[in-house]
Amino acid sequence: MSEPRNSSAIDVDSRLLKVASRGKHAPRIPDTIERRRLERQRSIRQIVFGVQDGVLTSLGIATGIGSATSDRTTILVTGALSLLVGAISMGVGEHLGNKAEREVIENAIDFERLEMLEKPEDEFAEQLTYYRLKGFTDAEAQTIVERLAKNPDIWLHEMVRDEFGIDVRAAEPAGPAAAFGMGGSFALGHALPLLPYLFPIALVTAMWGCLAFAVATLFSIGVFAGRLGGRNPIVKGLEITSYGAAVFVISYLAGHFIPPLFGLHPVAVGG
Repeated sequence: MSEPRNSSAIDVDSRLLKVASRGKHAPRIPDTIERRRLERQRSIRQIVFGVQDGVLTSLGIATGIGSATSDRTTILVTGALSLLVGAISMGVGEHLGNKAEREVIENAIDFERLEMLEKPEDEFAEQLTYYRLKGFTDAEAQTIVERLAKNPDIWLHEMVRDEFGIDVRAAEPAGPAAAFGMGGSFALGHALPLLPYLFPIALVTAMWGCLAFAVATLFSIGVFAGRLGGRNPIVKGLEITSYGAAVFVISYLAGHFIPPLFGLHPVAVGG
């Protein structure tokens, strides 16, 4: 059987599917390799956040604990415990945060689905308005929405996208990858600045080494983020490093000047 003249071929789900405009295939929400790739790349948020938080926590330990004791073991044990607790906390927090966000999205989708069942005429008119806003004529909008109304799942996808600005797939479970990514990036950012304390060098030298490792880690993450986002990697590296430095300086100054206002000794903090 010959293919319709108005058919085309698109790469979906790693397969080349023939897509015809006369209903030759069951309608479904399209999924592409590019969409899934972008979803993976968006995990850069967890990496940047986790690494920066880990780096600043390490600096806080190096400056705070390091100024209170000259015992290298104390600094390393404190750093190891902070790394373990922080990584677990960050991972659990990411998991619970994503879960709460998905529940909000699910509630919005369920609300829209109920409206489409109880007030289909109103939702039909609303969808017509959205397509008119996109530049379609009344006749074109009418044709599109009539076709959508025959396929409830696709119509729901379009309504949720137009009304709430979200994709129904945003309600799908994220799995453990995000939580492990956040916890792992925190652990990485936390561990690297503390490496100098593993070597038999003077504590002052180790502290400066910790600072150097922290700067190098932040800059490297910025370079990675810049390349992933199509930005100048050097500029992005300097941006993230400067933000990290600003947070450290502010927290250090707060620990130095605020406690004396309450009759307390200055506290050396770094994050």
